[in-house]
Amino acid sequence: MVDNVNGRKDGIKNFFLLMLQRLWLTFELFNKNGLMNHAAACAYGFLLSAAPALIFISFIVSRILSGYHDILESVLGQTDMLFGVLDARNLVNNFLNFSNSGITGIFSILIIFWATRLCATSIQRGLGIVFSGARSIIKVNVFTFGLGLLTMFVIIIALIGLRAVIILFNSVQFMSAVSSAPFFIMAARLIFNFSIAMLAMAAYRLYPVKHPKFKYIIIGTLACIIFYRIFSVGFTMLVNPDRYNLLYGTLGRLFLFLVNIYFFFVFFLFGGQLIKVLDVSDAMLFIRLRQVYSNNAQQKKMLDKLFSKLTKPLKKYHALYKKDDQIFIINSHGKEAYYILSGKAGVYLDSEFKNRISFVNEANFFGEMASITLDERTVSIKAETDLSVLILPPALFRVILQLDPNIDQSLIKILSQQLKNINSQIQFN
Repeated sequence: MVDNVNGRKDGIKNFFLLMLQRLWLTFELFNKNGLMNHAAACAYGFLLSAAPALIFISFIVSRILSGYHDILESVLGQTDMLFGVLDARNLVNNFLNFSNSGITGIFSILIIFWATRLCATSIQRGLGIVFSGARSIIKVNVFTFGLGLLTMFVIIIALIGLRAVIILFNSVQFMSAVSSAPFFIMAARLIFNFSIAMLAMAAYRLYPVKHPKFKYIIIGTLACIIFYRIFSVGFTMLVNPDRYNLLYGTLGRLFLFLVNIYFFFVFFLFGGQLIKVLDVSDAMLFIRLRQVYSNNAQQKKMLDKLFSKLTKPLKKYHALYKKDDQIFIINSHGKEAYYILSGKAGVYLDSEFKNRISFVNEANFFGEMASITLDERTVSIKAETDLSVLILPPALFRVILQLDPNIDQSLIKILSQQLKNINSQIQFN
């Protein structure tokens, strides 16, 4: 019973440690990639493209519902809830009333359609920093235009849903059955949060060249929405709109609106970065663990304690060897790379472990050449002391090499030393 309780405590502790590690890695990469600047570009792009996108969608809807102007008016009526700061409703109505026909009208629509891509382009550039990879021009443009239009359609659907909630809230008949006002407030917030969550998930899923796992997309989306809601509630409690109206005049409301949009994109890009970290979590956790164990890290920092323990993702690669255990022999077909956490291994040129040429100490690799070239082992390795190692599969080791250029220098030094020892051994014989 006591063991079960202790096991649960250790499990909970390891879970929160792993979560903290991944969040910190995400925060580091978020700052390193300058995603705060990209969030500002996304917010500015949204401000410039929101009204043109709404005009374009309204034009399409007006042509589809040409005989149902009351429905169109009802749809446009929802926009004041979100775009009132831009006076978008009057802008749309004026455009529909005075838009040109023929070639001139088509040209004006194309210009407006082009303007709708500003926000989507900024989003694409931000996600391009997080999810690198070559993309075709066709895919880039389809994503840009598609995301812009999808955003506006989802916003309109969300606004219609919010209006439905308000109508229910104001209904005398319905209020007699349900008297709890917080229920309607919660329903309105759920509709809005669900809408932007769907948009975030679509961007996270469709943009990366290599699609992340769906469970990682859900985690990144939840992080985006939860962090944004926390900020939104705190911002509402701390900020007095009247002060900004006094300072900026009629632009005060626009300023507060832009701040909210900016922080949404901050958390949106943070969610994307978290998805990327989760996708290569094992490699990144190993890189930080290696930095803690490296010979260069003589003075341990406070942050090193966070990454000095083996959490669950790395424990599955952990192995222990007793002194004199044979790890692999020359000409064998193992492809894994090994990293020594503690102990010392011997390098031999024969399968009988008689001709030792060097040692491999703590915080160093061995077996890495076969992992890179996928050829047979060129040496034999034996544990000279009790040995604690991480056994890294070839696919994981290649990701580690891509993410940490410092390992290349370390491997070159190790290989140079081994070649020197081999040459010395050959000359001696």
